[in-house]
Amino acid sequence: MTSEQAALVRVSAAVAAGAPADVAAQARASIEAGVDASALYESVLQSYLFVGFPRAIEALFAVAPILVGGVPDRAAPTDPDRWRRDGDSLCRRVYGRNYDKLVETMRGLSPDLADWMILEGYGKTLSRPGLGAVERELCVVAILTATRMWRQLRSHAIGAVNVGAARADVKEAIMLSEPWSGATAVREGLAVAGLA
Repeated sequence: MTSEQAALVRVSAAVAAGAPADVAAQARASIEAGVDASALYESVLQSYLFVGFPRAIEALFAVAPILVGGVPDRAAPTDPDRWRRDGDSLCRRVYGRNYDKLVETMRGLSPDLADWMILEGYGKTLSRPGLGAVERELCVVAILTATRMWRQLRSHAIGAVNVGAARADVKEAIMLSEPWSGATAVREGLAVAGLA
């Protein structure tokens, strides 16, 4: 894992823990490590999918002074057709041969959430420019470890590898979350991800 990736993983774990002072400190450290302000912005912005608007908003307040030049002047254009197309493509990359099973399972749970997963999750949010799929997935792995969402962690640990991360990078992302998730969660996360 690069130092820039590790820095973004730490920011994401701090966001998931709801620790604004840590988010600000880790954001400053990420810029010092060479992370582009727009990549930092994207890593914080995407967190709303996994920890909700309240934590994402608080995290954005925490990093606002650090994001000089990283926040776009205006919101990206609304383009549901592109979001659906890009979302389907990215979700297929992340889930690989398990894509059809994922969609079927999600439709069984909630047809609405299955649609939102592709349109809003993988399309509108995770397919945005400014942060690569590997970096996004490693940040998600840290968030899911910190929040102990084991089913999703297993899927995204595999997904990170599917989009090009090394298994060692996934293991490191889980371990880097320890200050915010705790040693027990890291051990569980490594076991769930098959990396213990």
